[in-house]
Amino acid sequence: MFGNVARSRLLPMSLPFRYFGAAAAFQLGAWALLLFFPTELVNFEIGLGPVFAALHLLTLGVLAMSAIGATLQLLPVATRQPVSALWAVRLQWWLFVPGTALFAGAGAAYRPDLLGAGAMAVVLSLLLYGILLFRNLLGARGMRVVVAHGWAALACLVALAATGLALVGRYEHGWAIDHQALRAAHLVLATFGFMGLLAIGLSGFLLPMLAVAPPPPQRVAYAVLGLALAGIVMGSLGWTLPGALAGLGAALLHVGAMERSLRARLRPRLEPSFLLVRVSWACLIACLALAALGFPGGTLLFALLLVPGWLLTFLLGVLARIVPFLASVHASSSDRGTPIVAALTPARLLAAHRALHLAALALLVAAALTGQAVLAAAGAACGLASATLFSAFFVFVLCKVRHGIQPPHQPAAA
Repeated sequence: MFGNVARSRLLPMSLPFRYFGAAAAFQLGAWALLLFFPTELVNFEIGLGPVFAALHLLTLGVLAMSAIGATLQLLPVATRQPVSALWAVRLQWWLFVPGTALFAGAGAAYRPDLLGAGAMAVVLSLLLYGILLFRNLLGARGMRVVVAHGWAALACLVALAATGLALVGRYEHGWAIDHQALRAAHLVLATFGFMGLLAIGLSGFLLPMLAVAPPPPQRVAYAVLGLALAGIVMGSLGWTLPGALAGLGAALLHVGAMERSLRARLRPRLEPSFLLVRVSWACLIACLALAALGFPGGTLLFALLLVPGWLLTFLLGVLARIVPFLASVHASSSDRGTPIVAALTPARLLAAHRALHLAALALLVAAALTGQAVLAAAGAACGLASATLFSAFFVFVLCKVRHGIQPPHQPAAA
C-alpha cells in the first residue's frame, strides 16, 4: 500500500506518535473533568470553569493535537512534498502540550490572569504549524482536492487564532468586544473550519486508501468544499440559518460521496472502526440539522453532537486504523518485510473501546435532553473508561514496535 517513495516522505515515528500520545493523555483529562463536574455540564453556561477546560482539552489537546500529527505525517505523502524542518515539528510539540495544559488548567481554576500565557504558547505552536503547512501546500505536486482543503483549513486556522486571542484578551484584560458574536465565530472556525475541513479533505484520501476503494469524484469534493466554506463564512458572521443549511448540504453531499466510494471497495468487508466513522457522520448531520431548526435550549446538545459526537468519534475511528498502519510502515525493513497490521491491532480491546465510547455519547445526549446530572456522570464515566482503553491500545502498539515483540511479517511493498 505504501511504496518506497512514499516511505521516504514519512517523518520519524517519534514525531507524529508524540502528538498522538499527548492526545490520548488529554482525552483522559477531559473525560475526568466531566466526570467530577456533571452538574456543571448539564447546567452549561459559556464562561470559565471545568466544562470550559474539558472543551478545550478536547478541541486543542485531542483534536488539534491529532490533526497536527496526522497532517504532518500524511500530507507530505499526499502532496509529494516532504517536511524539511523537523526541529520545528519538535518545537511545536514542546510549545503546544504545556500551553494547552496551562490554558485548560487556568480555565478550570477560574484564573483569567493565566490564560494569556497558555494561549500565547498555543498560538506560537500553531504559527509554526501554519508555516510548515503553508510551505508544504505551496510546493504540493499531487492530490489537488486535498491541497485545496488544506489551504482552506489554513485560512480558518489564522482566523481562529485571531478570534481566540481576542477572547483571551476579554477574559484577562476586559477588552470591549462583542463576546457572543466572537465566541460563535471562534467555535465555527475551530470546529467546522480548521478541524472539520482537514477531516473532510483527508477523508477523501485516507478512507478510500484504508478500504481499498476509489476516491470520490473531484467535482463532488470541490462542491463539498464550496458549500462548506460558504457555511463557515456565514456561520462566522452570525448568519446561523443560511450557514447551517449550507453546511448541512455539504455534509449530506460528503457523506453520500464517501458511502458510494466505500461501497465500491475491493475489501470484502470494512474494518470495525468504520462504525465510529459512520456514527460521526450521523452526528455531523444531526448537529447541523439542529442548528438549522433552531432547537430551543439546544446549545449543549449541539456542542455534544459537534465535538465528542462528530469530531472526536471520527478521530478515534481513524486513529484506530492509522496508528497500527503507520507503526507497521515504520517497523518495516527490506530484509524482514512489513509487520502485518492485524498483529498490531488488539481487536477485543478496540471493540470494548468502541462500545464504551458509543455508550458515553448516548448517555451525554440523554443528559442534555433531560438535564439529569446522573446521566452526565454515567456518560463521562463511560468516556473515561473508553479513553483509558484507547490509551492502552496506543501503548500496546508502541510496545509491539519498540520493545522487540515481533509480530508476523509480510513481504515489503515495492
